[in-house]
Amino acid sequence: MGGTQRRRRPRSSTAARVATHCGLAAAVVGLGAVLLATVIAAPETFTWRGAALSDMGRYGTRTFPLFNGGLVLSGLLGVPFGWRLWHASETALERVGVALLVVATIGLVGVGVFFLGHTEWYLERSFHGPAALTYFAAAPLAQWCYGTGAVLAGRLRRGLVSIWLAVVHPLAWLGWLSFLVAGGDAGAWFAVPEFVAAVAFGAWIGFLAVDLEARSRPGDAA
Repeated sequence: MGGTQRRRRPRSSTAARVATHCGLAAAVVGLGAVLLATVIAAPETFTWRGAALSDMGRYGTRTFPLFNGGLVLSGLLGVPFGWRLWHASETALERVGVALLVVATIGLVGVGVFFLGHTEWYLERSFHGPAALTYFAAAPLAQWCYGTGAVLAGRLRRGLVSIWLAVVHPLAWLGWLSFLVAGGDAGAWFAVPEFVAAVAFGAWIGFLAVDLEARSRPGDAA
């Protein structure tokens, strides 16, 4: 029986472990860069009430390299983690979730590459909006699909945490829209739901990375 469990255990090769650690690094780098940027950004560049997170990525701001570089690096680190998660998946829905995770990370890279105002330097058409929309739309769908698939596979904790974090996204945006409907200034506090959504996605990636690492340790049950 012990040999059977080892065969069914998620991959524990060096490549798989590195890819797992890439997931944790992606969460730390992405959220760390954004949070640090909010701290060091000049008031004329960013305030929680009057700006979007992407305003910290405009060329010429002190946060330009930190914000955009952090997003690009985080997104790139998420790709090998997606490969690791794909091989650890057991259901079609989990794999759909992993595919959407990769789409979200590509969108994140796009936000950094196509920073606000990039048309002054390259390309005549701005791709910042489509990249941001790709990220914010694909992230909760990835969590929901993967979580549902994990529940069907019998991994309740992993599945339910994924689903709960997926719900955070629409709740954050609905809260912001409710503020606008109640008479709030158009565009005010837009960075808040953006940041909440980023935390929900980053926390999910970090949770999955830690969970995969724990399951791959010798002696753990398959």
